[in-house]
Amino acid sequence: MIDEGPESPGSEAGEDASDPEADLLGRRIEYLFSYVQPLGRRFTLQEVVDGIKKAAGPNDGTLSVGRLWALAKGKAPNPTVGTLRVLGEFFGVPLAYFIDDEVEARVSAQLALIAAMRTNDVRSVALRAAAVATMSTQGIEAVRSLIEQGDAADGGRPSGAAGPLPS
Repeated sequence: MIDEGPESPGSEAGEDASDPEADLLGRRIEYLFSYVQPLGRRFTLQEVVDGIKKAAGPNDGTLSVGRLWALAKGKAPNPTVGTLRVLGEFFGVPLAYFIDDEVEARVSAQLALIAAMRTNDVRSVALRAAAVATMSTQGIEAVRSLIEQGDAADGGRPSGAAGPLPS
């Protein structure tokens, strides 16, 4: 979980720590912190806020570290569409990721696949996976599962010497 920021930011009027929608949003934001790691590590809250500010246009909203912390912890209900939009832009996910379960499932599966490929250094498999996997969640999950099993089943082949994928 995100462990940065104030221990307990001041509770604003109307905030409910047990709001299921806020909890769901917090889990989705945490997932992005866990799986979107172009720097090879998790972004800090400050890096996300700074990145959003840097990319913001003159009429775009801003996000504070405290507000981002509250969102990620599921303690800030009802964020604005603008807040979700800038978070989505920063992490490279569509706005619908935050509100549509089907979009969230598809994007999460794609992010998990990318993480599995990065972890197992299977760049050579990536091109095959693109040809084999459909854009369905099940297809992506199947490819991710194969990749995660690749180290155990590669028979000692050097990295990059993958055999044919099972059909």
